[in-house]
Amino acid sequence: MTQPSHPPSDPLARIFAYRTIDLRDRFPQPLESFREALECLQSDRSYMAAMSGEIIAYLRGGYALTIPDEFFICRSGEIDATLVPPEENDTVCAKVEVWLREMLTRPDVDTTKGVPAEERPYSLDQLLAQCDPQAPIPDELNAWQDMPDVGREILEAPTETDIWQAAERLFESQEGAKRWMTSPEISLQGRTPVDVMVEDPQLVYDLIMRLEHGVYT
Repeated sequence: MTQPSHPPSDPLARIFAYRTIDLRDRFPQPLESFREALECLQSDRSYMAAMSGEIIAYLRGGYALTIPDEFFICRSGEIDATLVPPEENDTVCAKVEVWLREMLTRPDVDTTKGVPAEERPYSLDQLLAQCDPQAPIPDELNAWQDMPDVGREILEAPTETDIWQAAERLFESQEGAKRWMTSPEISLQGRTPVDVMVEDPQLVYDLIMRLEHGVYT
């Protein structure tokens, strides 16, 4: 496709796609709008989005703008973070649009100049390659598929067995896991993990994963 010789009248028209990134990189597909990208982070499919969520706007010519996460992640203190609730999406989208227009019209940033493909960290070709069903499977993915179940991500809601196994792996013993599971936990508002597990197993499992990977809340 031939690119126009002059930038379009609307600065936002320079953006051809958005992408959502979470800790497990579950959203490789290009998205048409920032709102769609934000809704991906807010969806049940995202993984620890408040800790690792990113939204990137891809521009013609190979440039990319990483949208500041302060627009959609609320932080209290150094480690506590939550995503903005869906009812605030209209406000967030409006603020991000203002920020994008400002960035795309800054005289000190030339976002219309073409960039060689080898210098494009976020090119459209790279995006589409991730979605190509005929693309070769990376070695990392092959290795992940060959792994035993221990340590692999649980894609569906974790069972009590999954949680106990994860706790035993974290504390390296049944005794340590039992002690933690039956002790009040600050991150669970003073409730014990074994009690919370009955109502919200995913919450307890995610907490164990954060502890295992050193992401404390």
